Amino acid sequence: MPGSHFRFEEDQVHRPLRWIRTGLRAVWLVLAGTALALVLVTHLAPQLGYRLVIIRGSSMTPAIPLGALAFDQAAGPLDIAPGSVVTLTLPSGTVVTHRIVRVVAVNGHVQIATKGDANAGDDPTMQPAAAVYGVVRFTVPLAGFLLAFLDLPSGIVTVLSMLGSILAAIWLLDDLLEAPASEAVPPQAAAQGHRATA
Repeated sequence: MPGSHFRFEEDQVHRPLRWIRTGLRAVWLVLAGTALALVLVTHLAPQLGYRLVIIRGSSMTPAIPLGALAFDQAAGPLDIAPGSVVTLTLPSGTVVTHRIVRVVAVNGHVQIATKGDANAGDDPTMQPAAAVYGVVRFTVPLAGFLLAFLDLPSGIVTVLSMLGSILAAIWLLDDLLEAPASEAVPPQAAAQGHRATA
């Protein structure tokens, strides 16, 4: 029947549009959810006693990959021990996250030797235990990259632009898919009407 044939053709056109709309909705939710989660983490982590550290090097791979986000807590006496992964500030001001390999007492002061898991040898100099910024409790891969990106003004603008563009595309697809079927004229009916007026 002409009407049934038209509905079949309409469904064939609409089906891929529905898939695209579903995919865009999923992308929008993931992007918005990730951005919101990172914003919440940056505000809640300090209140829970955590310090956030973006891992900007690969010296701790594979345990802590490049771009991970480390959650540090203030180090207690028991944390200053071989095997602990700590974040410390070097005399140059550089902040590094490495593993403690030795703890020794020098002139009555506790000194630590550290090493990146991926490095061949220990770090060049020992550091005082007081230089330890925090001990790593856990890490989230890639989250550091995303947080660093959102810290940039251009990063925030980029994410908002992407969310707006995806949302506009979803609304456009909604309009295309929800248009009343009566607005369209089946091809057979159009052909019959053309012959009748000829």
